[in-house]
Amino acid sequence: MKILILMDQFHTLNGAERLSVQLAEGLNRRPGMRADIASMYTEDFGEHREAMRQLRMQGIDIFHFLGLKVHPSPFALAGAILRLRRILREGAYDVVETYTVTPAIAASWATRGLRTRFVGGLHHSYEVAEHNALRHKLWRFSVRNNRRSRFYAISEFVKRCWIAYSSTVPAYTRTVCNGIPDHFFSAQPEREEVRTELGLPPTARIALFVGSIVSYKGVDIALEALGPILEERNLYLVFAGSWNQPSGGAFPGEEGYFDGLKERINAEGWGGHIQFIGRRHDIPRLMASSDLLIHPARIEGFGLILAEAMAAGLPVVATNVQGIPEVLEQTEALMTPPDDPTAFRDAVSSTLDRSDEVREQAIALGRKRAELYRMDRRIDNMVKLFEDTLAESEA
Repeated sequence: MKILILMDQFHTLNGAERLSVQLAEGLNRRPGMRADIASMYTEDFGEHREAMRQLRMQGIDIFHFLGLKVHPSPFALAGAILRLRRILREGAYDVVETYTVTPAIAASWATRGLRTRFVGGLHHSYEVAEHNALRHKLWRFSVRNNRRSRFYAISEFVKRCWIAYSSTVPAYTRTVCNGIPDHFFSAQPEREEVRTELGLPPTARIALFVGSIVSYKGVDIALEALGPILEERNLYLVFAGSWNQPSGGAFPGEEGYFDGLKERINAEGWGGHIQFIGRRHDIPRLMASSDLLIHPARIEGFGLILAEAMAAGLPVVATNVQGIPEVLEQTEALMTPPDDPTAFRDAVSSTLDRSDEVREQAIALGRKRAELYRMDRRIDNMVKLFEDTLAESEA
């Protein structure tokens, strides 16, 4: 079976991009499977050439580029669809898989009349009231007019939202949860070394946040909730994540958000207990060396970082929005309503005040839950989805 993973870009691996690359790597380790990668952009966009060098060492050899710029015009997108159609036909691909809107539009039209099947990944919850721009309308129109398209959602919540949003046949969408690489399960604590590197006291308690510094992740709520108790609880907030787009500039609609956070921190005098450390490549190590993960998100279709934290043995405090309760089911992770700083503060305090015995019990339950999200299990489910999709076309 030959699969083309169609991405916006692959030189900066955020959550969904990382999962796409890991899918390609995992498929290429399976007998009889071959996965290549395509980008909607050009080869010289960002640091694609360096990314290709690294990915080749991980078993991905073939890369395609559709030549678009960011925010393409309809005319440019039509040209990219024709290029994608040629790639699929000449490469004899069985399936093209996507995870975002524009690639899904391209794949929906490029596969019409070809033997190649389109499988679209859904990593966010979509609602007409919030996602009704022209490209979203074109997306819904495209998938409804290609009845050979199939979809997978990262949680049951996201699946329900998609079926209502797209008006596609419910049987065309199944749930395939995100996956955790093995190195999160084997992460070892380096508490003293991590605190020394960050310039923190040896006894510092670390509340770790991992993700983009954007409003929908609730970073402002984390500050509002925990800022007042940082000094008295010997608590330090460490934010690991980017506050800029891969291509530079603020996230869309987030202009000034990070600056506002910094202004609040300076005004309250919290700076000595808060660090923004940017993107990191040692997240499992940071998790294993921290005291709890905080995730006060306002929206979250799944929350891969929660599963990763549990795998690394890190207690979790999160909000009970969208797909998060599914991930944290049957654990002792504490959840609070979104936009409730007081409740979030109390949950963090309760987690910090657990006895050693209670803490270890919570960690054990978290690790057990995380086993459900191992990467090999996700790859198995994706292979089954591809096989079933192809079997339908032969029936």
